[in-house]
Amino acid sequence: MLRVAILFVAILLLFFIYRRFKDDKKFNLEIGSLLLILLIMIGFHEYYSNKTREKVTKLLVSYKEGKTLICQDAKVDKKHFDYESGTMVFISKKIVDIKYPIQGCKVEK
Repeated sequence: MLRVAILFVAILLLFFIYRRFKDDKKFNLEIGSLLLILLIMIGFHEYYSNKTREKVTKLLVSYKEGKTLICQDAKVDKKHFDYESGTMVFISKKIVDIKYPIQGCKVEK
């Protein structure tokens, strides 16, 4: 939601700047280039965010199905670890202060 608000304010600001300098062709080219670069950056960000989100979702589904995950050379399963969704980490049930972020895990083959 915050990204959408920031993008909206940035586009609104560019619109007001454009209206002030709309007769300057060089300025219009610079604004157009800036908008194109901004859109490309947003596209890359969304692509990689979705890719990361899909990976995390697949790992979490595997964990909930009872499969074992490998996180930093440790085996993580439902019997020995709980998943904390707020911080996206697996927390050991038996040993204090052992935490593994889900982003660094993979499904055991």
